[in-house]
Amino acid sequence: MAKKPSIVVAGILDTKGNEIRFIADRVRAAGGIPVILEMSVGKEAGWADISVSEVVAKVGRTINEIFALERAKAAEVIIEGMIKVLSELRQQGKLDGIIAMAGSMGTSMATRAMQTLPIGLPKLMLSTMASGDVRPYVGTKDIGMLYPIAEGGLNVVTRKVLNNAAGAIVGMATIPEPKVVKKKPLIGCMMFGVTTPCVLRASKYFEDRGDYDVMINHAVGSGGRSMEELILDGYVVGMLDITTHEIADFLCGGILSAGPDRLTAAGRKGIPQVVSTGGLDMINFGPVDTVPDKYKEELHIPGRVIHVHNPMVTVVGTSVDEGYLIGKHIASKLNQASGPTALCVPLRGWGAYDTASRNPDLGWAEDSPAPFWVSDPEKPEWSLRAKRFVEALREVISRDKPNLDVLLVDQHMNEAEFADLMAELLDEMLAGTWKKGSHHNLPEIVPF
Repeated sequence: MAKKPSIVVAGILDTKGNEIRFIADRVRAAGGIPVILEMSVGKEAGWADISVSEVVAKVGRTINEIFALERAKAAEVIIEGMIKVLSELRQQGKLDGIIAMAGSMGTSMATRAMQTLPIGLPKLMLSTMASGDVRPYVGTKDIGMLYPIAEGGLNVVTRKVLNNAAGAIVGMATIPEPKVVKKKPLIGCMMFGVTTPCVLRASKYFEDRGDYDVMINHAVGSGGRSMEELILDGYVVGMLDITTHEIADFLCGGILSAGPDRLTAAGRKGIPQVVSTGGLDMINFGPVDTVPDKYKEELHIPGRVIHVHNPMVTVVGTSVDEGYLIGKHIASKLNQASGPTALCVPLRGWGAYDTASRNPDLGWAEDSPAPFWVSDPEKPEWSLRAKRFVEALREVISRDKPNLDVLLVDQHMNEAEFADLMAELLDEMLAGTWKKGSHHNLPEIVPF
């Protein structure tokens, strides 16, 4: 008989006690062994399998001390203790999944503890906060969030939802492992819609050869952060960092920033990385009415355009001068790299919205320049934004580092040949045959 999974059922029992009991009962009915973990910040329930007294004792505190604190401060101590409890349960083989139900405070508490658990261990959060921005709760981990309709109360609606959730967590904890396949080294890759043709072709280069698996993360902030973490954790042996637009959001106030550490992990670990400028022509916002007035007042600035991608996403073109600032930022990051590093800059545009004229293969199908295109007056087929970016590179990047190269390419980001160039460079790095200056003899390479 298969081992029944041990499922931690967590919650603030002095306010959600009935709901947590119900979830635990339904976990048991679904074939799991529920372990109720208490996160109460005001009053101890007295019936949990792991009481809040036990939780805070893990960090040398008592409930009398904790309950004398303001709720937010008490929550911090409970989170710290909860993380230790979950770690111990894992080490003992007594944690096969975790489910929690809470309002805003409990959601913050439970998911912060969940974020310390490894990828692959089932995690499910029932929260009314699931109908809003869940980035702070999910972070970079595989946390499922389910909207429970109501914050509390057991009735004909919530019993059904909570029953489904209990079944889901037990199902996740008991599903058979997928068929064992040969473990291959992992290449990381970043993609956004405007760089899809380039990313798919470059990743296919490695997938067709069969020597590597490729993991493509969506460059939406969380995607970049999770990739940086995977690199630091040793999962990734090489980076096709084609799409770096999260840096534009970080520097220019967009909503898809991956934070200040984007483009640092590969350099710190010393793994090969081939980097490009995918999507750096844009800053991301939500519906058009969420775009800050600052940008609406700058439409006279070269490069500054507001484009409605869809009703929920509006993109703003980075200005030509912001291209310069982004170039300085990226150069400073890559200067710190300890492993083989190549920065490839396509001079004819950085994505589907940065295209000189109609070209469906590059992602722009209308009979006009794409919205973010700005021509260099001295060489109209090249991007003025790219020109300013390169000017910044020339000022900042370390030219004497033997492991760091810059290739200026007379192509568009989404041209097949550009994707092939990036893939070939990374392939040489992984094989240990790459040297600075590799591919500089190609006709499309412009002297740096």
